[in-house]
Amino acid sequence: MFRLRIALAALAAVTCAYGQTRPHNFDLLDVRWSVSLDEPTSSLVGDVTNTLRPTAGAASIQLDFGRLEVDSVTVDGVAATFDHTAPLLTITLPKATDGDKAMAIRVRYHGQPQSGAYFVPASRAFPAHTPVVYTQGEMVDNRFWIPTYDYPDDKATSEGTIDVPEGWFALSNGKLVSKTTKNGRTEFHWKMDKPHATYLISFSAGPYDEGAGSWDGIPINYYVPQGLKDQGEAAFGFTPDIVRFYSKLTGFRYPYAKYTQSAVPDFMFGGMENVTCTTQTINALHPKSTEPIQDTLGLVAHELAHQWFGDTVTCSGWSDAWINEGWATFLPPFYNREKRGMEEFDLNRYDIFQGGLAAHRSAPNRPVVWKGYKDALDMFDNFIYPGGASRMFMLMHEVGEPAFWKATQAYLEQRKYTSFDTPAFFDTYSANLKRDLRPFMRQWFYTAGAPNLTVSMEGTDLVVTQTKPYFTADVAVWVLEGNEWTKKKMSLSGERSYLDLGAQAGRPALVDPECWLMANITSKLPMTSDDIAAVFKAAPNAGEQARIMDTMLGSLTNDQLLALAKTIRTPQVLRRFIGLLKDGSQTFLLDLSRGPDRSVADTAVDHLGALPSSPAVIARLHEIADSDPNESLRQNAFNVLLRMTKDASMADRAWAMDGFRDQYRQIALNWWRQVNQATAREKALEALEKGYPEPTRQLAVSILGQLKDKPGEHRVYDALASVLKETSFGARNNAISALGSYGDKAAIPLLEPFEKAELVFFRRTADEALRKLRAK
Repeated sequence: MFRLRIALAALAAVTCAYGQTRPHNFDLLDVRWSVSLDEPTSSLVGDVTNTLRPTAGAASIQLDFGRLEVDSVTVDGVAATFDHTAPLLTITLPKATDGDKAMAIRVRYHGQPQSGAYFVPASRAFPAHTPVVYTQGEMVDNRFWIPTYDYPDDKATSEGTIDVPEGWFALSNGKLVSKTTKNGRTEFHWKMDKPHATYLISFSAGPYDEGAGSWDGIPINYYVPQGLKDQGEAAFGFTPDIVRFYSKLTGFRYPYAKYTQSAVPDFMFGGMENVTCTTQTINALHPKSTEPIQDTLGLVAHELAHQWFGDTVTCSGWSDAWINEGWATFLPPFYNREKRGMEEFDLNRYDIFQGGLAAHRSAPNRPVVWKGYKDALDMFDNFIYPGGASRMFMLMHEVGEPAFWKATQAYLEQRKYTSFDTPAFFDTYSANLKRDLRPFMRQWFYTAGAPNLTVSMEGTDLVVTQTKPYFTADVAVWVLEGNEWTKKKMSLSGERSYLDLGAQAGRPALVDPECWLMANITSKLPMTSDDIAAVFKAAPNAGEQARIMDTMLGSLTNDQLLALAKTIRTPQVLRRFIGLLKDGSQTFLLDLSRGPDRSVADTAVDHLGALPSSPAVIARLHEIADSDPNESLRQNAFNVLLRMTKDASMADRAWAMDGFRDQYRQIALNWWRQVNQATAREKALEALEKGYPEPTRQLAVSILGQLKDKPGEHRVYDALASVLKETSFGARNNAISALGSYGDKAAIPLLEPFEKAELVFFRRTADEALRKLRAK
């Protein structure tokens, strides 16, 4: 998953209830729940039994529960006294416990969830035309629709029943036990027999089409809103092969009864790895004809990786969330290596390193493992995703890939269905690898920083200078003579490290030439433009070529860059290189636009928009926009052409055009925003008044706050205020922000309730909007 949400009832409870894992006096064993959904009223009726074993002497227990109405509570069938002060439900036990006996705590409840469970009407489900109801629990939002223990350190089995209108399908965790239809309603009963964290409990429901697949006897299906099955096949149909690959790579066979993916609209994330039933954004759906420009492999591979790393083995607290997200970022490049080649793998690794480095340039800089957060959302950033994955790449390189995967297989077997922290992770790997990994752990997971290296020459010595904090690492140094590399090694420690190059001093050289160290490397070696070009062409892999593009090629002339571009044979490298080209490259880019790789063509079209125009460029863009078989490429060419020609009739035409993701209307609206704000205002208001497809409607909401009203009018203000009354996520969040930009203090009382919303995104957006308004 890519982010999360959090709740708030009393401000004093926020840090305890929604940040760090809270203490609890029981062992959760099983969660058996049922919900009956009423889509027209966006409400549910729920019934959950938490089977748990209290510690000896416990007189009461606390479950996490939001603002829904509690109807009754029983303990082993006997009515119990309770206090419901959200976000906690405190239940008095009939008598103090001896610590051995399990008990069943049953809670019946009802209401309209404001977070955790989401009702999306058909009118806002684009490109679907049917309603969808779904849940999103990570990190701490399941408490808003189901009372249970809502932190990752206590795993339990679960069983769920969802009651929906006949004709709907309801998906949940584990294996389908039964499906029963009666009186126009259908119950779907699912059972998850392996322990898991409760944030992974989920369901999605609606009129769905099924796409069926399997691997090694395991059903691997996807569910998409009716009428979108072809797009579902394009987005998810290849999943069984990744299940095969991950099972082979890790040596740990996919451990569950099924794997499914469901597409939901108005989703706040890209995907969420609910155990056995991942929820994916409906934006993943696409026609096959838009590939490879539209590519869901990364999303699908990331969420699937979580079934091993995050679901089977789980961090015990969000300060160690890299155990989940770092690994789910780490695994997909290995599938890319098998399917798309070593160049893709090396570029993936370089990009992951760059993401990890970017984290340490942010404020506040922190270690990967960090207990200083308030909301769990604070942890879900580049420190744990690419930062965690980068460190696993470096660990694998240090110990050797075969040994690393052998240790990983043992780790999964030893730690399966448990939650644990970073020291426990490294204890397990140290034992499996028979080496002490604590120095690696301390340096890379508990140090706020990353290596910042400057490479220079002093006489015959190659010198690597570090800024604090100083890191210790062994790195390769390669020296280029002609077309051949001489390979050397050096050890980094402290402020300055030296390697005597002897007679090779002055030759072009690279530090970490195969790109296995997450480090900022600045070369101050004396190199001519010919040396730089030679180093680029001789670079040992695509990752190092990407690093050279980012750090060295800026000094070359366009003729030199074009000459290098024409030597590149791999599309992955060429797509990246295109962005370096300057005026004078148009003919080369036009040739690429006609080439067989449509992702390269798309990048070329995009870059043509950043360079001066010509009749040949305009003609080619018209040709693509009018007749290319790939709709994504057509849309991109149309967008570039509109910006180049400033032809208002094109924008008028786009506003009337349907298309993939409703992109044409968004192209027009964005263009009007830049060149004609009066028209942009009218069109954005039209999008809201007439209920245009949701992507365009959300864009309209987001820009109206900047466009504001004409003097003496309140149409924009009233339209934004009206959106606040919806149950939507995306449009409402945009409206909160837009009212802050609009600048009218009259919006303050409209926005203040969102400061105390259960959903963290609303709270944070409202805080920023109100800060702007109160400062006026």
